[in-house]
Amino acid sequence: MSGGVESWPALSFLEGLRPGPDECVELALLASYSADLGTIGATLLALAGKDSDAGCGSPSEFADAVERLRGKVRIIIQRGRLAKMRRTPRIAAVLDQFVREVDFDEATHSWHPKAALVRTRCKEGDIGWRLWIGSRNLTECVNRDIGILLTSAAKGGTPISGADDLARALADRAALKGVRSASLATTIAKVAWRPPAGIRVERIHWSTGNGDQTAPIPPPGTDEVVIVSPFVDKTFLARQTPKGGKPVRRVLLTTMREIERIGPSLASFDDLLALDAPDYPVGDPEPDSVSSGSAADDDEEEQIGRGLHAKLLFTRAGRKRTLWLGSANATMRAWTGRNAEVTAELLITEVVAKGLKALLGSARLVQAPDTEYVPDAATLEEEALERARAQVAARWAATLSIDGDEACLAHRSDLYPGGPHPDEPDIVLEAGALHGELIIWPARQDELRLGTVVPAERSEFVRLRVSRGDKGLSWLQRAPAEPPFGEDRDRAAFVRFLGARGFLLWLAGLLADDGRLSEGDWTDERRQDRKGLGATPALDLSLPTLEEMLAAWARDRDKFREIDRRVSDYLPAVLELAADEDPQTAAMLRRFDDLWIKLRMGLGADVRGKHP
Repeated sequence: MSGGVESWPALSFLEGLRPGPDECVELALLASYSADLGTIGATLLALAGKDSDAGCGSPSEFADAVERLRGKVRIIIQRGRLAKMRRTPRIAAVLDQFVREVDFDEATHSWHPKAALVRTRCKEGDIGWRLWIGSRNLTECVNRDIGILLTSAAKGGTPISGADDLARALADRAALKGVRSASLATTIAKVAWRPPAGIRVERIHWSTGNGDQTAPIPPPGTDEVVIVSPFVDKTFLARQTPKGGKPVRRVLLTTMREIERIGPSLASFDDLLALDAPDYPVGDPEPDSVSSGSAADDDEEEQIGRGLHAKLLFTRAGRKRTLWLGSANATMRAWTGRNAEVTAELLITEVVAKGLKALLGSARLVQAPDTEYVPDAATLEEEALERARAQVAARWAATLSIDGDEACLAHRSDLYPGGPHPDEPDIVLEAGALHGELIIWPARQDELRLGTVVPAERSEFVRLRVSRGDKGLSWLQRAPAEPPFGEDRDRAAFVRFLGARGFLLWLAGLLADDGRLSEGDWTDERRQDRKGLGATPALDLSLPTLEEMLAAWARDRDKFREIDRRVSDYLPAVLELAADEDPQTAAMLRRFDDLWIKLRMGLGADVRGKHP
């Protein structure tokens, strides 16, 4: 393959979500097969416009993102595919409210779409829309992925067939209060979308997972077929040969593992290309207490991943170039609708097609193997644990309750009354609270006590693990709380997370409204002192001044009322925490409280939102 051709322009996923400087996000519905808590946090920071260029954010920025986006954002994933971070910060407990899981049984079908639908509003009141469709999961893994970002346009855009089907499906699964799927679909059907230069979107294809679609077949007259996918199957590949006697150039780019698995039949391709297999979240990370980060873990200069995770189907017939991209692998399960998938069908120019040539040029040319791969014992054991994971996820019907301070799981299912255990009896199932110890869940037992969990760390996320011998597989799963934890849990978590100084930095940033970045990283608890720091100059400098308060009120009274609500909600708990940890800090916070009360009295009804 020749080098030197132009690659597709690079745009990070988070950059595509981030609102403009004069915009705020009113609604965001995201779909992914898998996710991890760190990337979910980074996504919220981006949607709130609070993330740094590296996708990071301080504790106060994380708290502000959660406050701003509560009730506006849903991330919809396949149940059983939420990964635990190597070091899970305790504040990650509050992320449960943003996640909803689809209970597809992966033995037959999966929730596999990758999409984001975002509604923004600018200061003038104009509404904007963004729609992203691609191959990237919401995980920290860096692979070769691809997606297309569409934005609404007052001029020069056109409605796109199928966008309403996607919107309806996301809203149905999100179950956000006040978001009606039929109404949203009607709105999206009328939106005029502007694609990137050189691309015309013919249609967005949404498959529900009911197996009611037909896999595409290249039409007669096709000159070239290019398939790019990390997973393939023989039947789908065989169908990508158009009928007729005209010679067709066929190219496949996949991974060596798939090439070895499929075997000799791949010799029919003119070019057989390989890239590294994609990275996935760690299947069984070490406990937080023994996991130590290296300097490489904190390196923000992250290299572009070498692993192939992009999914593309390209055909050329004369000067007509058609490109399908999205979540669907080159398998019959993906393209016949057995999985829930989303793909965009595009007509592209020759200039855009050069990006595909650049991707192919980065791969290595290989020969088809003489025999099919026979899995070894280690591979068979990995497959057994994956089956066990899928069975537990599919059978899950657990809810979470708090008895005193103890968390309790109760599994109520007519189909699986003895619990969600896997079929193979020698595979052990363990469960635990998000930050608790794993406890063996005996078979034929429908309840499990998880131990004491303090209010600030309560979460609907439950740790699960299946294992046999020294091999295991860990993940997180939601167990809806009865009753729901609500905002009181969030406040307790943020007060403990931020501490007195962090709360004041958060407040100062809200009052200044100048885009200043606070200190620290929300994911790294080792670098953050949550306790009061005493009456030190550092804490003195954190106190908002009267001038800053009055300037914030004069600049935007509606926003000032929102800040006043934060003070009312959080300051009493921050004072209580400081009183227990540092009397000097508590005294300083009481002086701030007195000043805030006097300010409210001086401003009068304007603070409370009632104008004379």
